[in-house]
Amino acid sequence: MPTQCAHFAHLETRLTDLRVKFLDDLIKIENANPGQFTPDLDSIAAFRLLMHAEIEDFLERKAKENLDKISLQLVSSKVGSSRFFPELFYIATVVNKPLSSEHAFDVTAFKGYVTQMIGSAKGFIKDNNGIKEGSFNVLSIFAGKTADEIDSTLSASLNSYGKSRGDVAHQSTKHSSTINAPSVEFASAKDLVDGLALYFDLTK
Repeated sequence: MPTQCAHFAHLETRLTDLRVKFLDDLIKIENANPGQFTPDLDSIAAFRLLMHAEIEDFLERKAKENLDKISLQLVSSKVGSSRFFPELFYIATVVNKPLSSEHAFDVTAFKGYVTQMIGSAKGFIKDNNGIKEGSFNVLSIFAGKTADEIDSTLSASLNSYGKSRGDVAHQSTKHSSTINAPSVEFASAKDLVDGLALYFDLTK
């Protein structure tokens, strides 16, 4: 059953707000006269850049949310159990902090080890810059997914969106080869937002 998520509610709101601000008027003109429609490339590029930032922010906040949950329920709690966080193994692997024997059978030492591991994970999030496959996969692990749960189709779609963001972020829009019609641009972003909702089983 989908769970409510304030981060996702914000993402959906931003999708709507950015569509209204940058694309709605263009989509009306496009639909009225598609054969002679001349797109406003700057508005479409602005929509893409800002939606990319919103998706990146959402993924990072989901990752931080789960890391904070681990800290609260496992490290700070006297009754917390690592069995409720199967992603710990994958987080340890990603941040290159393998569990040693000195931590494995000492609860206090183990909690200290998890604290260090979470600190490294949050450092990765702070330095993250994108939603491409590598970033998405790592942020998914931090957000509570195990490796076998990562959606390769969604990962590929985000990777493509990340590349298209780079196309408009690093050169003049007049030289971009990836800007789509406004209706297509919005549909691409909405598909990603819907895909994230399904992936994390969320509702606003």
